[in-house]
Amino acid sequence: MKQFNTQKFVFCLALASAASSTCFADTIAVDTSSKQRVVSCPTEFQQVKISDDARQCQAFEKNITSVMVYHSPSSPSEMLSVYQAAHPSLQTHSPIKGRTLLSSEDKTVRVVISPDNSGSQVDILVTSKAE
Repeated sequence: MKQFNTQKFVFCLALASAASSTCFADTIAVDTSSKQRVVSCPTEFQQVKISDDARQCQAFEKNITSVMVYHSPSSPSEMLSVYQAAHPSLQTHSPIKGRTLLSSEDKTVRVVISPDNSGSQVDILVTSKAE
């Protein structure tokens, strides 16, 4: 099974933050000691659709932020169509280095679709609203 690429994930999160013009006042501590969970791919994650052909799903869930990363044999343009149809309220941003960001208006949902050697990698980030 393919290992989770931490550098690619951090890059995707940085890309999502940059595209949303969000600035963080405080740094976010990343707990690298927590174990990742490889799960069978659900149909939804935090109310965000998961592609029917999703493989190698890895979920990371904490109190404030939940992340799902998966691979699809579908092309990035096919995956973009899936998410635009399933979540028409998500804003599609211009691709940066082949990666396309879709985000909710309040920035609590971000989906990054990246080309992969044999399809696409999809990163879903769902954060709770600050109280």
